[in-house]
Amino acid sequence: MKLSLRSLLYDLVFNEDCPICSRNSHFRYSPFCETCWRKIESFSSHRIYSGKFHSEFWKYVDSLSSFGAYEGILKEAIHYFKYVGIKRFGKELGKLFISIKPPEVDLLIPVPLHISKLRKRGFNQSATLAKEYADTWRIPLSLTSLIKVRDTKDQASLEAKERWINVRDAYLAKNLKKGIKVGLVDDVVTTGATIMECAKALKKAGVREIHAITLARTI
Repeated sequence: MKLSLRSLLYDLVFNEDCPICSRNSHFRYSPFCETCWRKIESFSSHRIYSGKFHSEFWKYVDSLSSFGAYEGILKEAIHYFKYVGIKRFGKELGKLFISIKPPEVDLLIPVPLHISKLRKRGFNQSATLAKEYADTWRIPLSLTSLIKVRDTKDQASLEAKERWINVRDAYLAKNLKKGIKVGLVDDVVTTGATIMECAKALKKAGVREIHAITLARTI
């Protein structure tokens, strides 16, 4: 296969190996190769209304839509995007994310980062995905209606029970029209602790329905 000039220049300058299979990486998906990236699979049905999360999760969340399982290439890609800071992954992951048919909502709100973590990371991965989704499906987006008022430990470093305590009362919703339906966007849902706490704050502010939309979820 003939390489494009952009791909050829990338290979000459960077020449990275895919962390999964050790083949040459593809400039668009680097450090992954195109073969591995194409192996990312979508759920046959994105939306669920029940699942093994916290016992009160479904008390606050009306539905959960996710592109795929938090495993394999998708998990690795999210890690590189979120923790290694490869911001260009936002575009490619966004292409996967926007394939989720949106629930009926009036407004999209991303799960926020605390200001200290936002300054350290330089971007909010959930906001990046939410912007792609809002633009594609033409849904209003708010980046200020939900804020994180308390800095917390990284959820990934904690056990399941610790995660609920870690984010308890960490979010505040404000300036929202009562009775609206909100699409709450995050990159990953595992235990459901973060999404539930955000949903609690939104319900307290008068939101009628909350439909979580994530790139990946545990199975």
